[in-house]
Amino acid sequence: MGYATADQVKSAADGPGAVFLDVRNAAEVKEAWLASRPFLHVSCTLDDCSELMARADELLPDKNAPVIVFCRSGRRAGKAKESLEQLGYTKVLNAGGLDDLLGKLE
Repeated sequence: MGYATADQVKSAADGPGAVFLDVRNAAEVKEAWLASRPFLHVSCTLDDCSELMARADELLPDKNAPVIVFCRSGRRAGKAKESLEQLGYTKVLNAGGLDDLLGKLE
């Protein structure tokens, strides 16, 4: 599972309608969050992205807008990326963990 590069994340973040999607659990979000940009939060696990699948059309209506997914380590973000691609989203990036994402946005 490859993570998006800093250039890919920066380019996507500047794209029209770009969305940052945090798939960590609520306790992880409470500990640390993406303060520099607005983001959506939907918890996913390695085994279950059902909430994201059920709410994707509502939360992410433009399937061609960039979606930059992150979690704690990048593994759940990878599962969320796969799930969104199965639903027809075309520009989904796995930015890795929150720390990875912050480093890429600098």
